Amino acid sequence: MNTLPKLHFTHAGIHCVDVDMMVEFYTSKLGLVISDQGVASTGHRLFFMTLDPEIHHQFVLFDGKPEGMNFNPVNQLSFLVDSLGDLRNYYRFATENGIQNIGQVDHGNAWSIYFKDPEGNPVEVYVDSPFYTAQPCREPLDLSTTDEEILARTEAMCHNRPDFQTREEWIESTRQLIADKRARL
Repeated sequence: MNTLPKLHFTHAGIHCVDVDMMVEFYTSKLGLVISDQGVASTGHRLFFMTLDPEIHHQFVLFDGKPEGMNFNPVNQLSFLVDSLGDLRNYYRFATENGIQNIGQVDHGNAWSIYFKDPEGNPVEVYVDSPFYTAQPCREPLDLSTTDEEILARTEAMCHNRPDFQTREEWIESTRQLIADKRARL
């Protein structure tokens, strides 16, 4: 591989002791809007937040941080690439350079690979899809298949989930949500 794709740092997630208090703080004091929310398979509540209508989330709050325990609050560090080809190239680079246990995930609104840094912090490299579906959504991804196969599989999966929209429709509704929020602050 000649060069790595350009990475764009886009969002982070943290665990919270009192997630409701943290959601209140970030929405009322910093103006973030809740772009999505749900419950993970672990039972933890998630709140996806953004200030940019074109980015599904820039910040994620998770409940479950043990109170008074020495606990790493970093849930993940995420980097955006420009295309599925770039995601494949980064996956190839990671495997060729000894990164192990790389997970491939189809989130409906994005395709991702996950691995851990040397200190165990989760890292995500991802590309947005042209679809929106309610989060959390975690389905298998196979980067050895073609772009067309991945696109068709993701679209079919998203159509079978609640609240399907195109990415453009989701951006417009979130743009309005952010404008309404800013008007109230």
